[in-house]
Amino acid sequence: MAKLVVMLRVKDGMFFVKEWLDCFEKLADEIVVLDNGSTDGTYEALKAHPKVVDIIRTEGYNEGRDKNLMYERARMRKPDWCLWLDIDEIFEPGLTRAHFDKLMSSKFVNKFAFRRFHFIDREHFAGSWYRLNYSSGHDRIMWREHPDGHFQNLIIDSPNVKGIKGLKRGTNFRLKHLGYINKELVDKKAEIYRAIIPEKEEIFQSMYLQGEKPIKWIDDRNSLKVIMLNNLLSTLQLTHIVPKVYRRIKKMI
Repeated sequence: MAKLVVMLRVKDGMFFVKEWLDCFEKLADEIVVLDNGSTDGTYEALKAHPKVVDIIRTEGYNEGRDKNLMYERARMRKPDWCLWLDIDEIFEPGLTRAHFDKLMSSKFVNKFAFRRFHFIDREHFAGSWYRLNYSSGHDRIMWREHPDGHFQNLIIDSPNVKGIKGLKRGTNFRLKHLGYINKELVDKKAEIYRAIIPEKEEIFQSMYLQGEKPIKWIDDRNSLKVIMLNNLLSTLQLTHIVPKVYRRIKKMI
């Protein structure tokens, strides 16, 4: 059976620690953590969990540095597959390790991608067309480990892993992104970003999810409403993919 190592970069995430561990202790073989200076008990709570096999600390905000350092430590665990997520992101409860084992048993796909839904509160996610378009893209990835894998050296918002070649497949596995439900935490995150890139104030304000249409979350993956929503998001995704393919073909002609 494939070995899955989950990576977590975190600072002051105590608000989400319990439910994050409840989720990933069932899915991961091992968890590697990089703590960027937590003072709220996050470090201690994570360190005490038996699935957390390595936890290191850094100072000063630098996402690219931290993710690459975390990745180096994860590689020491000799994973077959890796997954990086934030402390405020958890999978829907209907997913089990068996679902992930089925993905990881693939001989041809090197990257599996998941959709995130941005929650307004514990029961509703943001349902504007803008947010649904965002959710239609698969912006979190589980990848087959390869020496070429790396994160970009960006101080802020270093995105998903780079350098993993081969087939990528989107899934209907849903992630709950809970980071926007607590205004105090959003304020803290906005202040960190504002100190680094003050010219991006419009982006910081969008984190507050104002004026969003609330859509009731349904945990049941087999619910007709959930299936219909997944189909809608797949259709929306095509509106992004088709123009990209067209532009690439046009460049080749």
